[in-house]
Amino acid sequence: MASANTAQAKTQFGYRRHPDQERSGANIAEHPVVVVGAGPVGLSLAIDLAQRGQRVVLLDDADRIGEGSRAICFSKRSLEFWDRLGVGDRMVEKGVVWSVGKIFHGASQLYQFNLLPEEGHKRPAFINLQQFYAEAYLVDRVEQLPEIDLRWRNKVIALESRNDGVALTIATPEGSYQVHASFVVACDGARSSLRQMVGADFAGQVFEDQFLIADVKMTAAFPTERWFWFDPPFHAGRSALLHKQPDDIWRIDLQLNPDADPVAEKQPENVRPRIERMLGHDKFEFEWISLYKFQCRRMAKFIHGRVIFAGDSAHQVSPFGARGA
Repeated sequence: MASANTAQAKTQFGYRRHPDQERSGANIAEHPVVVVGAGPVGLSLAIDLAQRGQRVVLLDDADRIGEGSRAICFSKRSLEFWDRLGVGDRMVEKGVVWSVGKIFHGASQLYQFNLLPEEGHKRPAFINLQQFYAEAYLVDRVEQLPEIDLRWRNKVIALESRNDGVALTIATPEGSYQVHASFVVACDGARSSLRQMVGADFAGQVFEDQFLIADVKMTAAFPTERWFWFDPPFHAGRSALLHKQPDDIWRIDLQLNPDADPVAEKQPENVRPRIERMLGHDKFEFEWISLYKFQCRRMAKFIHGRVIFAGDSAHQVSPFGARGA
């Protein structure tokens, strides 16, 4: 279910033909580094390399930033890293700062923690920020760096490893073309097509339980804390989570039965009664609804010749403790 958030409406990018598409045969373009996937990992890596003076071609098969809030929790360490890349201030200024979490069983509070009890740190323990904002700020930074050549709607459809690099075949709306890269970094996500192209396994465990995500827009007096329930009165026998995001958006996670029908569970008319029971009112609007399962999987090795895997293409981890970016 797509969000109507205006921030996302501004993140549509157009395809542009590149001079590399005019070259073929022995004349194909050669690049030192090609990064595949313009998500948080690919964008951050490209910026990091560019700030070190390295020229980078960054390819993405879409022409817009993904829908929905997705990963929302970004830690102090991530913010320090983004400081170095020139985007930390924007992330924190927009994000909702938090450090306190509370855990409940039923209606009773069991435990409370503070992830940053000390003062004097430059960055907070965590911010909550919709992933589409984080990606938009990273794209803005990319556009300030002439060392990065960001190409939207450029999809890698074939890969040939060679002793001196990697030959990539790239599909565009105007047909395919080839480039040669000294190194390729695959940041193309959990369903990585490059991982399949190198024939790598992705081993681990997919857990049975399903979790419903609902981003709801409402005015609420809840504190900016992470609240987690085991067996709450409004969702008996399962778990629930409540987190605040910017723009009066609240993230709600509800654990579902393993055999729940994912199509039916995402229908707003089925989600609304669950949220009403949790909040005790119906004064909210849906921004985004999705389902996920915990997955703990990884490649046996992240380096395959001149192809390096990073982010979700290399490993997926449980989002316990925060959301996983």
